[in-house]
Amino acid sequence: MSTPKPRIAIVGLGLVGSSLGLALRQAEVTSTVVGHDRDRLLANEAKSRGAVDRTEWNLISAVEKSDIVILAEPIDAIPATMEAIGPYLRPGCVVMDTAPLKAPVLAWAAEHLPEQVHFVGTNPILPSAASSGSARADLFQRAPICVVPSNTADEASVRLISDLIGILGAQPLFLDAAEHDGLLGGVEHLPRILALALLEMAVQQPSWRELRRVAGSAFESSTRMGEGDAASLSLLSISNRENLLRWIDTYSEVLASLRLALALAEGEGEGEALTERIKKAGEERQKWLADQAQGQWQDGPATEMPPRPSLFDAFLGSFWRKRSRKEP
Repeated sequence: MSTPKPRIAIVGLGLVGSSLGLALRQAEVTSTVVGHDRDRLLANEAKSRGAVDRTEWNLISAVEKSDIVILAEPIDAIPATMEAIGPYLRPGCVVMDTAPLKAPVLAWAAEHLPEQVHFVGTNPILPSAASSGSARADLFQRAPICVVPSNTADEASVRLISDLIGILGAQPLFLDAAEHDGLLGGVEHLPRILALALLEMAVQQPSWRELRRVAGSAFESSTRMGEGDAASLSLLSISNRENLLRWIDTYSEVLASLRLALALAEGEGEGEALTERIKKAGEERQKWLADQAQGQWQDGPATEMPPRPSLFDAFLGSFWRKRSRKEP
């Protein structure tokens, strides 16, 4: 009698979820991938493109008997999903998410998931060019994926997810929840609030009818609030408000200093200080973009990939068969 394949469930078949499925298929991972999305069009597209082996309209049917459950849905949907699936997850199941905030997600996992289920939070950091368009297998190539394990996740589960990240072609970056949310507050959440502020400022002007006709690429790129609906962005901001407020204060100080530099540069040839600031910031941006494109940061990798053979390989073989024999 043949041993059944390990089962991976992906809840949420948008850009990230479908790309995960496509990457697993491209890597020829021996498993059954089951997908679920409340949007039937997304579910059907994921199935037709081969991102999943099959789809389940019923959430419980998608996750029960799964060995790994990946929550790739908007952050505001996660607590209800965890509450719904918790009682139906098999002992030893590993659950991971892809939300851009970790402290509240870890709290929801502690509240809704059984003790015998291991939760490992993740967050893929994707460049703007990769975070739009249709799903693709190489979406995560050379990208850092933050890994934030829960207190109850065992070492084997953390290594399993780390190996999975390696299969995606990405690099695991281990952080605790407070560090993750503090860092992301400055480079992920703050830009969305600034985009909102700039857009509101422009729209509220009496000259908005004229402004909108001359607004070009600079305004378009600066007012992009990211993927997700208004509820997700609101929850993201409020849940990380302490970090976000500190970043807003810091940004306000820099903006005030730029205002002062502009005020003092009254005549031609008096803007050397501002020119130097623009030049220095531009150089730092180019360095960052180069490091991001290569996936090799100048200060060296924050973490090392686990040696092969990996625990994910074991998951597909003897490790998983041992777990199967222990279950009734």
